[in-house]
Amino acid sequence: MFPSLRVRGFNYLQAVADANNLSMDRIKVIGRKSSSLTMNDLNHEKVNLIVGEPFYLGSEGMLPWQNLRFWNERTLLDPLLSEGAFIMPCKGILRFCAMSLPDLWKSRCGLKDVEGFDHSVVNDTLGACGDLPGEQQGPCLPYYVWQCGYTKKLSEVYSLIDFNFSEPIHSCFGETKIEFAHDGTCHGFAIWIDWVLDKENSIVISTGPESRYWKQGVQLLSRPVQVNRGNSVMHVDHVF
Repeated sequence: MFPSLRVRGFNYLQAVADANNLSMDRIKVIGRKSSSLTMNDLNHEKVNLIVGEPFYLGSEGMLPWQNLRFWNERTLLDPLLSEGAFIMPCKGILRFCAMSLPDLWKSRCGLKDVEGFDHSVVNDTLGACGDLPGEQQGPCLPYYVWQCGYTKKLSEVYSLIDFNFSEPIHSCFGETKIEFAHDGTCHGFAIWIDWVLDKENSIVISTGPESRYWKQGVQLLSRPVQVNRGNSVMHVDHVF
């Protein structure tokens, strides 16, 4: 459909068609949004397959779960889908791990008095994460973790929520307890989504810290916590 990328989208399809020896008269580009698409646009035929690129153009500065726009688009198309329509990716898995991020934590510390001036208002403006008053938690911000200076994983990777794209979009909740696998100072968590393309879970595109192509969400703790392997446990939950 490519409502905002019509020329570039058409050129992409042209390249795909040429690479697969497929005539472009087999492809129809519909320049309409999902919310306004009707059966008339589809010659009154139901949709059997939806394939989407979850990482939308313009999403570079967004948190991983804000790319769930694909799930919303699929939901808007629900009345047009045939029974058993194949959705790809078929689900997204919200994953995270505890990390030592001393350089990033120092750079995002909340400001207090600077040369006698109260700079606390800057904390909200710039999105300060660490060293905030009381139990106040800073925002989760998008970062390339590999660009955050010294980093170290302190736990295994945990799955928190599965987003099932075969169903219309709905609220989700996940919680788990993590056990630390290494000694160190925990400054926060790296959070990302892995995209599962097939129902057999055999093809997975990870956007985790090892990847340099995607940003991860980073939630820094208000205060760093010293942890020990095997005997330090933390409870994590999230609602969408």
